[in-house]
Amino acid sequence: MGKSGKTLFDQLREEAEASSARRSVSTSIYLRWIIIICSCVVLALLLPGNGGHKDRGVYDQTLLGTTWTNERVIAEYAFSVPKPPSVLQAQREAARRLSPVVFARSGHPVWLTKENITNAIKRQDKAFQRELLQYVDDIGTRLSDRYIVDNVRTRVKGTASIVRNDDGSETIVNATQIADKQTEIDAILLSLAITNDQAHKILKLILDTTIQSTIVFDTLATETMSADAERSVATTQEIVRRGDILVSKGQRVDEPTLARLSAYRLAQYARTSSPFSALVALGSLAHAALIISFLAMYLFLLRPASFERNGQLAFLLFLPTLTGALGWISVHIDTALPIEYLIIVPALSMVVSLLFEERTAIVATLAMSLAVGASRGDDYSIAVVLLVGGVFGIYSSRSVQSRTQIFTSIIAIIISLVVATLAIDLERGIPVSMMWPKVLLASANGILSPLITFAVIIAFERVFNVATDMRLDEFDNLNHPLLKKLNERAPGTYQHTLAVARLSEAAAVAIGANSLLTRVGALFHDIGKIEKSEYFVENQISIENKHDRLTPKKSAAIIRQHVQDGIELANEYGIPDRISKFIPMHHGTILIKHFYATAADEALLKEIAIDENDYRYPGPKPDSKESAIVMLADAVEALSRLVNTHQRNEVDAAIRSIIVDRLTDGQLNNTPLTMNDLDVIANSFAKNLIGMSHQRIAYKGVREQSDDSV
Repeated sequence: MGKSGKTLFDQLREEAEASSARRSVSTSIYLRWIIIICSCVVLALLLPGNGGHKDRGVYDQTLLGTTWTNERVIAEYAFSVPKPPSVLQAQREAARRLSPVVFARSGHPVWLTKENITNAIKRQDKAFQRELLQYVDDIGTRLSDRYIVDNVRTRVKGTASIVRNDDGSETIVNATQIADKQTEIDAILLSLAITNDQAHKILKLILDTTIQSTIVFDTLATETMSADAERSVATTQEIVRRGDILVSKGQRVDEPTLARLSAYRLAQYARTSSPFSALVALGSLAHAALIISFLAMYLFLLRPASFERNGQLAFLLFLPTLTGALGWISVHIDTALPIEYLIIVPALSMVVSLLFEERTAIVATLAMSLAVGASRGDDYSIAVVLLVGGVFGIYSSRSVQSRTQIFTSIIAIIISLVVATLAIDLERGIPVSMMWPKVLLASANGILSPLITFAVIIAFERVFNVATDMRLDEFDNLNHPLLKKLNERAPGTYQHTLAVARLSEAAAVAIGANSLLTRVGALFHDIGKIEKSEYFVENQISIENKHDRLTPKKSAAIIRQHVQDGIELANEYGIPDRISKFIPMHHGTILIKHFYATAADEALLKEIAIDENDYRYPGPKPDSKESAIVMLADAVEALSRLVNTHQRNEVDAAIRSIIVDRLTDGQLNNTPLTMNDLDVIANSFAKNLIGMSHQRIAYKGVREQSDDSV
């Protein structure tokens, strides 16, 4: 592989000197500020202020069951409190359903029907006339208060109906007085209890031919009556007078109180002369800026690499605006379902966790949850539910090394979302009828989020060459072409690499870091030594030390060059950035002490100055627990050849000396390692170094016997 004349350090230094005149898009500070400001503005437009418009509802269902923490609210003027839409609709439907049915006279009076029956009987056989005539009075009495109509069962509603007479007057009729022709005939025959079958048959025939409908259904009048009944339902449930107390400080907000507050706010808006308020717009912008800024501040202080890379910054700041938009949509979709419980905050939390790390994911989850709550009018309950679901999603995906882990994530997210939902609603005294839709949609979110996460991660792995924990297994393989080449060309470095990988993995397990990532990073940390393996002491087997013929500065440049060589090899073989970053970070910016000390001695004799930067690695410094562990393990493994590993005290002292040296040199400043972590790492190194260098028993050999021995 051909190399340019400039080392990586020289290139970095030249780029730093020219940065004031030439800034790349990926790290431009101006673009960074544009990303931050745009995120704040977009999120502000999604908040209830809607950019300053005051005609919006503030008091909604999110207040139900909470405690009013502001000062008491007193009505400044009288106003009406409307009924809830669902209640009003139910009452209107009931009024329509119970409104009376209207009938009109058909022109056939009851007395004429009775006379017709009598005449029909007289035309029958003499043998039945006397028997049948005795029933006429009973039939007439029954028909006198009956109204006959066709298909009465499909028309009569409620307990009363109205019959409009020919003179325009109306008669209120009990529903039991209205019957259809066939039903009435059957009832008459049953009440008469006629024993003679022939007489029964004749009388039924007579009734069937003589009884006629006395009223007819009036469709238009009935519809008018139903519409009038529907319109007569009052739309207000109460009138609040001026000076009435709507809610007091410390009072629990129940449904009547919430209805008064909502009606009062609408009355205030109706009296407002201007719908726009600059203060409301300013408040929305400040609210959004608070949510965006604390995520940006976290990245600036604790994840500077992500903050300075505009692509990563834009992605992370896009997430709160995305969830804020979903929260805004959940408010403006006209549905009775609590669709806010479907917002995929847990899915996005898991994506951030797998692409970055857990701490960043938790902070991003908090920002996303707050954005949802803010866009829904300070909905604290949904913010808490989604925050809990997102955090449990992160915990369930901490060590995802198999796609079957999706089932663990589904269970964890469902349980967390459902428990959080029930806890808040039970505390607020929410009716059970309002709880179960939330539980169902939260469960659906728990199922969808891991599926979405794994689909997104697979896409990222293939499109952007990202190495998630699921893909790291592909590189945890000693048959990888780069590792095979390392074994062939630099066998000493290869053995050193295996030892560093074992030490690093054990230390990562000990402090709860990502052991798989640490091991894979250690396997590839020294691949740059493939190019000039003979210049590194572990590969100088039966050959002279080539540095004896070089100046200290040249030797330091060759040693430092293996970082650049390693990065170029990693790019050539498609090693993801998550792994290749271990190549420069395992040395950070430490001083190459041997050659620096030699150069310092020569400079002292020649009375010339030397530049310490010529003897330091280009960096960057480690930015995670995993990369810091590999840095320490690399130095500890190399030093182990110089100490007696059978003396625990000597091993401990050497290890802690290395850790203190890296600590005081500032190499661990960008990592989240604590002093306790460093102590655990030191103990792990010592235990494993002693175990790796155990002695074998020198077994006594067997002397060969001569042929003449007996």
